[in-house]
Amino acid sequence: MENTRPARVGSYEVLEDFTSRAASVRLLRLGESDAVEPHLHRRSTQIYVSLSGVSVITLDGRDELLPPYAMVEVPPETAHSARCDEGRSMLLNISVPPLAADDQLPISSQPYRVDLELPRNALDVDD
Repeated sequence: MENTRPARVGSYEVLEDFTSRAASVRLLRLGESDAVEPHLHRRSTQIYVSLSGVSVITLDGRDELLPPYAMVEVPPETAHSARCDEGRSMLLNISVPPLAADDQLPISSQPYRVDLELPRNALDVDD
C-alpha cells in the first residue's frame, strides 16, 4: 500500500496517528532534545494544542510559548517548527484537511553556502 502520510520532520515520538476524511490528528511527545523541524504545508491548516509541559512553536521565525491547554493555529504556507521548552511536553496536532505526503515541505536551516558560487575573475561584470 502506498504511503499517503508525510514523513517525519525531526525527532519526536508519535503516540497516536489518526486520519479521517475531515482531518488528521497526531499526538506528539517531545523531550528536551527533540524537535519538529522547520517545514510548511501547502494545503493544510494545523492547530497545535498543548496537553502537558510547555512547548515553543515557531511561526515564520517568531517564537510562541504554548503552556498546557493553550492552542495556536498554523495557516497553510506558514513556516513552523516545535520544540519542548523544558523537560517533556505533549502536543496534539490537528490538520484540516488531512495531511498528505505531498502537502509537507521541509525547510532547510542550512545557510547559503559561499562555496557553491562560481569563481570570479577580472572579466566578470555585475548586472
